[in-house]
Amino acid sequence: MAGVGSIPVGVGMMLSINLDQLHLWLSVLEDLFLISGIFDVWHPVENSEEDRKDGIKGTYRVDVDIPANDWINVTKFYDVLIFNTGHWLDRYKFPKDTPLVFYNGGKPIEPPLDIHNGLKVVLKSIASYIEREVPRKTLKLWRTQSPRHFYGGEWDHNGSCVSDRLLEEHELNSWFDPRFGGVNKEARTVNLAIQEALADTEIQLLNLTYMSEFRADAHPAIWLGKKDAVAVYGQDCMHWCLPGVPDTWVNILAAQILHHFKQGKG
Repeated sequence: MAGVGSIPVGVGMMLSINLDQLHLWLSVLEDLFLISGIFDVWHPVENSEEDRKDGIKGTYRVDVDIPANDWINVTKFYDVLIFNTGHWLDRYKFPKDTPLVFYNGGKPIEPPLDIHNGLKVVLKSIASYIEREVPRKTLKLWRTQSPRHFYGGEWDHNGSCVSDRLLEEHELNSWFDPRFGGVNKEARTVNLAIQEALADTEIQLLNLTYMSEFRADAHPAIWLGKKDAVAVYGQDCMHWCLPGVPDTWVNILAAQILHHFKQGKG
């Protein structure tokens, strides 16, 4: 018997699959930031006319010290928990006139944090909560970032995502290393923050970034079956379509889970 269902939970959606014969319950929960905040309808809270004088139309509130109920209510049910940050470190999603405002103890953090330093505080807060509240026997993994492959500029500044070849190892730093200002530096930048937050915790790093950086050819943009596919569907460097990348991720994850339980830790 197998059951599949999706349940709206707060700002996200939980998709659950129950495989009775395998005694397996698998759930995927979408949650924007893993912590609490006023962004459940993906619109900023509008400022008053007086506050708009500084050019701020509205703000997104992020409470760095309050984990979202969507996921903390289920952590004791599962034997394996896999976290990731998604792609919310993006100045295009939160421009200057509708920024994120980070709160701690119910008050705005002063001086205000930019989005990167805010992310670092959030990650450390979440890691601390997981260490404190999630049972030790639970296997806790944090997946690193999925890299993009734009070149020649950002997606809205003449950048392109239509490569049909694998990158060479000597090309990776110019594409991804923050020290060189590469267009796709976000993944490694966030990974550094993740590694820093997980230091001295029992949360294991599921590092899938480096192996995926080579696969500039594996995004949907040029494999949609139409000559003008890019013009029709746009360029998509956030998703993967060719066999190999997500499949290998799953193999690595499965090996890590099996190793954990074979050691009798679960």
